[in-house]
Amino acid sequence: MNSIDIESKKFLGQPKNFVSIFNALLFDGKQVLKPEYLKDENSELVMNVSSKHVDIIKRYEDGTYLDLFVIESQSYVDQSMVARVMEYESVARMRYIRQNFKKHVPMHTRLPMILTVVLYVGESKWNAAKRLSELEIIHPGFEDMFNEFKLNLIELNTNHKYNTGEKATQDFFDLLRMIYRKQILKEDLDREFNRDALYFAYVVTKNKELLNIYQKNEKGDVKVCRALDEMFEESTNKGIQMGIKQGIEQGIEQGIEQGSEKKELEMYRKMMDKGFEIKTIASIFSVSEESIKKLLMKA
Repeated sequence: MNSIDIESKKFLGQPKNFVSIFNALLFDGKQVLKPEYLKDENSELVMNVSSKHVDIIKRYEDGTYLDLFVIESQSYVDQSMVARVMEYESVARMRYIRQNFKKHVPMHTRLPMILTVVLYVGESKWNAAKRLSELEIIHPGFEDMFNEFKLNLIELNTNHKYNTGEKATQDFFDLLRMIYRKQILKEDLDREFNRDALYFAYVVTKNKELLNIYQKNEKGDVKVCRALDEMFEESTNKGIQMGIKQGIEQGIEQGIEQGSEKKELEMYRKMMDKGFEIKTIASIFSVSEESIKKLLMKA
């Protein structure tokens, strides 16, 4: 298990943080799902499904519904993710059936809802399938028979701003957006961020400035943005200086090239003035007649 998986379980496994991911995706941050109704799923299901790299599985019991919520934290683009999530949910459903019904499922029985959210924390664009129809070949005429499956995907590297309704996860979401976009809003310069969110953002991005800030502040919320803003500005200035340097080098190369062409042109003209034909000049200098003609036309 890598460091991202470990920190993901620690950070997202906290009840308030866990339900906020679903509230962000489903209810725009409204506190519809409550952390007090969450329970850890410690059955065989976790062993069976978690072995396939699912991060966190929890039961939700509020007296009316019994649901199973799953979070998969993903740091890289996986083309097979749609199929993987389908497998997780199928395993969970069959496990529930085997544990609760001896022979067959009684008529009118309704199974618990199983809902999986993929939290994509990578920097590169998610260009993999988001629907099963984008992964499988569907032949003409079979569209109506095809069973579609849609990925519940949260992407933190886009312009879309999610509202989680919970400070820790909101801080984590916003930190990743700032780092990936290399942009700090003016109103965020003195904003204080949750320390756990700061560390999780460091683990995901490997941004050393985040680690420095985390280590300097042993407890409480932390101001981050001014240091990041200075880092982004320094990085931009370095990029500009590098661009200027490359431009100067290219200019020198072009100058040398242009100077060489000028000398060739003068030589060709002198020889033509003395009566040499282009064919003869080309033969003497081992160049094509076409190249001499092009040079004369450019002048």
